[in-house]
Amino acid sequence: MKRLRANGQSFRNLALAFGAISIALFPLISLADIIELKDGGVIYGKVLNPQGGQMVQIEAEDGTLIEVERRIARIRISLDRDKKYAEEILQRGDSLEEHRAIVEKCANEQMNTIANAHRERIVELDPADRATWEALRYYPDEATGKWLRRDVVMYRRGKIKGDKSRWYTWQEKALLDFDEKLKIQKRDAEREFDGKLKTYFNGVARLKADAQAYLESLNNPLLLSRIVKLIREGEPAEKQLGWQLIKQLPIRTTTPALVSIALEESDMGLVGEALSQLQTGDDWVKESALTAFASKLGNTTTRDRAAYCMSPFVDKRYISILINHLLSTQVVQPAGNPGGLNAGVGNGNIGLGGGATPAQRRVVQHKDVLNTLASLTGENFGYNIDQWRVWFAQKHAVQNLDLRRDEY
Repeated sequence: MKRLRANGQSFRNLALAFGAISIALFPLISLADIIELKDGGVIYGKVLNPQGGQMVQIEAEDGTLIEVERRIARIRISLDRDKKYAEEILQRGDSLEEHRAIVEKCANEQMNTIANAHRERIVELDPADRATWEALRYYPDEATGKWLRRDVVMYRRGKIKGDKSRWYTWQEKALLDFDEKLKIQKRDAEREFDGKLKTYFNGVARLKADAQAYLESLNNPLLLSRIVKLIREGEPAEKQLGWQLIKQLPIRTTTPALVSIALEESDMGLVGEALSQLQTGDDWVKESALTAFASKLGNTTTRDRAAYCMSPFVDKRYISILINHLLSTQVVQPAGNPGGLNAGVGNGNIGLGGGATPAQRRVVQHKDVLNTLASLTGENFGYNIDQWRVWFAQKHAVQNLDLRRDEY
């Protein structure tokens, strides 16, 4: 048995050749399958492995075994419509009218690949057929008047084809490739880290020493998520190791993770350790942390924790913001009658009663906001916002400047 193996564009001529042979012999192949290729080629034959394998194996009528990459092929098991198509095409000629009739019929029966093959023949016979060019997704070149394939047009526009037939600029594709490469690197690094970690805690002495040396020299930012998970979910010994490892990473890389720990953890020991780490950073780290904490003051559920986290940084720029967030108003729906109307008739009058218990508004005092404010200012006016504002205006308001010019 002959064996032919090809892939991609190089397979096109081979596919068309075998397609022609198979069509000619179609009356003898009542159960031939159809393999449609991405480049427009069509092969008729018997598919030997329709379900599995990287290569689709096709046995032609003469016994030749053809192999095509599965990613560029679409298999359609033999249908009655395919047999009727093959029988009909043998009876037709090569005129424009006949090809157009075949295109219309194939399109109506969702045989799009075969329809496009006949469209290509139409534009060979009539290069001025604009509608057919456009159906084939060709575009006119204003400079030369020629019709160009979409990939050529996109290439001239500085774009290349990526996954799922999407088009990207070179820069976008480079970033996508970089992200994919980074994912693979992260996956491999995490697998190695998990193995060394397991050995460090449970391995034999010889392997444990090797794992310890690996952990002591570890400074890969791709492992930050694994280290943070160790800190937040691990046993006490794992938490301690996690803090040791996070200190080995660049502080600017770990800043978002430390801010997240400080804002979200219920274990105040972890919160204090995260804040201590952030305080050791440079001005960029401190500013990033303070900005992140201040952004949470507007939410009443995170306000106190955010103020607590801001306290160690002693930044007086946030005094007025903290004053404005000393109090908040919450709407509370008391328990009681769920609602509805109760009607009663008496003495000729109709009375309406019941209804839902009205919602109540209550003022909430934020203790941690007050504590942070007091530590920043050395003052304590409690939750009296007006008194705080008067004090702030007297101590921190910008003095009026005399902007008049001196006389010459």
